[in-house]
Amino acid sequence: MTGWDLAAFLIYLVGILGFSYALNRRRHTPDIFLAGRKMGWFPIGLSVMITLFSAVNFVAFPAEVIEHGLHVLASLPVFLLVALPITRIFIPFFHEMRLTSVYAYLEHRFDRRTRLLAATLFMLWRLFWMAAALYASARILGMVTNIPYPILILLAGGAAALYTALGGIRTVMWTDVIQFVVLVGGILAALWMAVSVQPEGWPGLWRTASEGGNLRPFHPFDPGFLSWDPAVRITLWSGLIGTFVAFLTRYGADQMVVQRYFTARSLQSAVRGFWWNILAALTALSLLALLGIAIAVAHGDTQVPAMVRFGAFARSLPHGLTGLLAAGLLAATMSSVDSGLNACLAVWMTDFRGKSPAPMSELAKEKQYRLLMGVFTILTITLAFIVGQAGDLFSVVNRVINGVGSPLLALMLLAMFCPSCNVRGAWIGGIFGMAFSLAFSFGVTGLSLHYYAVVNLCVTLAACLAVSAATARKDPVTPAQRAWLWSRPSRPAADAESKQGYEMGMPKTPL
Repeated sequence: MTGWDLAAFLIYLVGILGFSYALNRRRHTPDIFLAGRKMGWFPIGLSVMITLFSAVNFVAFPAEVIEHGLHVLASLPVFLLVALPITRIFIPFFHEMRLTSVYAYLEHRFDRRTRLLAATLFMLWRLFWMAAALYASARILGMVTNIPYPILILLAGGAAALYTALGGIRTVMWTDVIQFVVLVGGILAALWMAVSVQPEGWPGLWRTASEGGNLRPFHPFDPGFLSWDPAVRITLWSGLIGTFVAFLTRYGADQMVVQRYFTARSLQSAVRGFWWNILAALTALSLLALLGIAIAVAHGDTQVPAMVRFGAFARSLPHGLTGLLAAGLLAATMSSVDSGLNACLAVWMTDFRGKSPAPMSELAKEKQYRLLMGVFTILTITLAFIVGQAGDLFSVVNRVINGVGSPLLALMLLAMFCPSCNVRGAWIGGIFGMAFSLAFSFGVTGLSLHYYAVVNLCVTLAACLAVSAATARKDPVTPAQRAWLWSRPSRPAADAESKQGYEMGMPKTPL
């Protein structure tokens, strides 16, 4: 890494910390979790996109293209397929309730135990996800910068925690906008250089990629891509079905994303932000797929692991561009960690509080927030040194990260749409689904990567419904609980304390 590269890298790091500090000084609302519900569609959309994008995607997506071709493109149409239920059902439903934690809804529909179960599962899920993001970026950044990856884990995790502790969700979302620009800028610069070194430009790149098999399964077409065999690593059907479940979980049951709907100044802003997120995500992932093809062509030794080839390509860029690509990778990392930390603390400070806790001043809340930020940061960094042993990055994302989130989606779907699901069904079935998902995702190999999320969802739904049917007489669903179904024309609003962002339990007068 040359002096120009190091300068570009450090300018980004210092700049993002300075920007967050200046933003915090102009903060007009003490609301660390909801930004006063005044955010517009532009920061909401880019924040959702880059939050879910993460360094795992930055590295794993092109690495998957380098090693296995363009099978991963089967997941891109799902962004449009999932938009219908999210914009027509989930966003209006949750925006109307004006909560801080989406899992407070499960207490209204079922009971407090179910809320705590979902909150616990969310934190376990997102802690491992943040750890994977830190590990992924640190390993590839280590290859690019020659800085030991443990130092980079500490640097990225500590910096993200610092500005998140200073400004809360508003600072996180606006820094995400800057990080999106840096991220896309790094990808575009790397892609431009990769094409410019080809003697014939884009035509030569495509011809070489086709001859090397990097455009499979589309060119030449591979009939196995249409197979229904669940043991095939990636097919069209596994990509569509499995990714649909994973995306529905992310956009409809993940506190980290739903919290951004809650910050919107209006329902229209939240919906427009979601569509803006889709456009940004499709653009970034398409560029990364092209980058993966370019790296596969430039470094064609198939015996070398994809991550090593990615690092070799980054080091071969002209002075300054390597640092810009490294800054983009760091931006993807920090945007994942800052959002994950803020969401975990939102869950911890709302869902795990007592049902009637003593009122806290805003100063006390911020003090507790910053203290807990340190605790969760240390835990995340510790897990980052462990998660790298779980396998290649793309497998970790689809088998473990996406798969473990499915029980959350199952609980949310049952709460919203199943009037026969009772408290015992949600509680007992949810625990079984969580245990099964962990065992299945970590212990079973050989299944198509995208189907782990589907299997875990189906098992959790079946367990909850079976327990509900077996205990229907002892534990009937009450009219007050039915009033929280999505299909009802009117639903209870959250209580006054919830509207300020801190749920205090069930409404006093449910409909």
